[in-house]
Parts: sequence; C-alpha cells; structure tokens
Amino acid sequence: MNRTEREGKLLGPVLAGFFIMGFCDLVAPITGRIGSEFPAEQQGVVSFLPTMVFLWFLVLSTPVAALMNRWDRKRTALAGYGFTIAGMLVPYAAGAGCPLVWYFVGFGLLGIGNTFVQVAVNPLLATIVPGERMTSYLTVGQIFRNTSLLLLAPLVTGLVAWTGSWRLLLPIYAGLTVLGGVWLQMTAIPEPPRRAHTAGFGECFRLLKNSRVLISAVGVACFIAGDVGIGFLSVRLIDAPSSILTTTGFYACRIVGTLVGAWVLARYSDVKYLAWNMAGALLLALTLVFVRNEAAIYTAVGLLGFGMACVFATFYAVATKAVPEQANEVAGLMILAISAGAVSGPVCGAVIRATGNPHLGMLFVAVCLGYMLWAALRLQRK
Repeated sequence: MNRTEREGKLLGPVLAGFFIMGFCDLVAPITGRIGSEFPAEQQGVVSFLPTMVFLWFLVLSTPVAALMNRWDRKRTALAGYGFTIAGMLVPYAAGAGCPLVWYFVGFGLLGIGNTFVQVAVNPLLATIVPGERMTSYLTVGQIFRNTSLLLLAPLVTGLVAWTGSWRLLLPIYAGLTVLGGVWLQMTAIPEPPRRAHTAGFGECFRLLKNSRVLISAVGVACFIAGDVGIGFLSVRLIDAPSSILTTTGFYACRIVGTLVGAWVLARYSDVKYLAWNMAGALLLALTLVFVRNEAAIYTAVGLLGFGMACVFATFYAVATKAVPEQANEVAGLMILAISAGAVSGPVCGAVIRATGNPHLGMLFVAVCLGYMLWAALRLQRK
C-alpha cells in the first residue's frame, strides 16, 4: 500500500470525528423548540442550555490534554464518543415532556464528550498527514463538521413532519456516533509515544503576555460567542416553524466560505482577508437588527455564515506564528477560549425577555464582530 492509499484508509474515521464534533452545535438552534415545551417563567433557565455545552471547554480542556498524553489520541476520542452518545440518549430516554433538568444533564454530557473529541481529533489528524498539508486537511475537516450542522434543519423539519416531534434526532445522532466509534476503533492509527506532561492553565495563560496571542485568543472567544449567538437567534428572527432552516443557509454558506477561503488564504494576507470579512459581517448583523422581511433574513444569515468561515483558522494561525515553539500551549489556550460560547444563550435570552424582540439580540453578535474587526486591523498594523 502506497502513502496516498494509506492516508485515504486512515482519514475516513478521523474525518468522521469532525462530523461528530459538529453535534454539539445542535443545542443553540434546538433550544427554541425545547423552550416551547415549558412555561414563560422557565424561559430564562432554558436559555442556559447552550452554556452546559461550552462550559466544559473551560473546565476540562487542559485536564483532557494531560489525560490524552497518558492514554493516546484515539482512546481519548472514543471516550468523547461515549459521553456524546450518553448526552443524546439521556433526554430522549426521559421522554417527551420530561423535566428540564434532563436536558441539562444530557447537554452537559454532550459538552464533556465534545471537549474530549475536540482535544483529540485535530492532533489525531496530524498523525496521518504531513505537516505541509495539515492546513488543507483541517479545512476538509471543518467542511465535514459544517456538513453535520447543515443537515440539522432538514432532519428536524422532516422528523416534525413525519412524527410531530424533533426528538428522534437525538437517537439518530447517537447511532451515528456509535458507527463513527466502531469505525475508529477498527482502524489502526499510528501515534507518537505517550508523555506524562502537558501544558497546564498557568503555562497557557502566560502566553497572554504576547499581544498577538492575547488579541487572537480574545478573537477566538468572540468568534465562538458570536457564532453560538447567531445559532441561538437565527431561529427566532422568523416567526414560523420553518425558521430552523436559517441554520441550513448559514452552514451551507460557511462551507462555501471555507472553500473560497482556502483558495484566498493561499494567495493573500490572512488578517487582511479577515478584516474584509468582519466588516461585511458586522454590517449584516446590524442589518438584522432592523430587517423583518423573511427573504432578507435568510440571505443575511447565510452571508454571515460565509463571513465567519475562516475566522478560527486565522486567529489560530496568528497565535501559533507568534510563539511557534509553544504550539501545544497555544492549542490549549484556544480550546479554553471556546468556552466563551457559554455566555451567548444567557445574554441573548436576557435581551429577548427584556425587550420581546429577538432582533435586538443581534447587537450582542455585533459587539463580537466589532472586536474581531478591530483585532484584524490591529494585527495588520503589528
């Protein structure tokens, strides 16, 4: 078997891991449907459901990285799959009309599982492909992740039409995770020797003394917070059962943006491209504060997906180039920054409850985009 054939055989189960990685992002758009099952006085609590997913990136990212050095990457990813399966099945097994606590338990397990998967799958990919092709394969991985999110709205819409409920989505995703786990377990992937030490919180945070790392880390936090905020709000901008289809447009355009970005970033400055995208995205977010036309909302949300496509990769690359000898610590810091997604649900939910207008929640997204635009311009000057 030549090198290309070997890579092709090993890539399948790892790219499936990126597909499964996207399952955690179902929580933000599904929160609206869960909220419809509970009275108005519980809506404030419901808005914290996305927090239960992203909180674990803050708590577990570096401990899981340390555990991975003792276990190995494949075993760590499989543990994440196990938590993911449990997170899907707990609220489903509790039954329709179950107490809200079962959703919190399930989505908490989903967040724990996704932390394991995020920590393990990216470096697992690095063991398969040569370094000079790593960026392109990470782009392919993100396409797989976005595809799993792209399928969310059609699946939910079809299940509601067929069964009257979206809840069958949970065992479907659990079953896909089982298949991905079996595929990965049956594939022998070579890994580097196990180590007893990895970067801790102190080592990660010391990198923030470097201004480019600090700007980039806050940029990743704003990106995740804004991304989750868009998912939380987009299904509420249109008062119709089909509003979840806004997520289809968002992730379809993100896939297109990823492909276009891969071509552009190979030829032009990454931070300059980021600045242009953030300027456009900020304008779109402010437009959504005022626009009520359904076609315009679908278009604006889709274009936001295009603009947000390459943000994480750009900030990650800038931080890594700033301190290349501490790439592991940079990775730990960026995973910690993902926990910023925990604030989006409570903040956007509070705005909606205070004003009765979900469009005003886009101001939170606009603040996040405003920082990222400033960060891109600042990094250009540096």
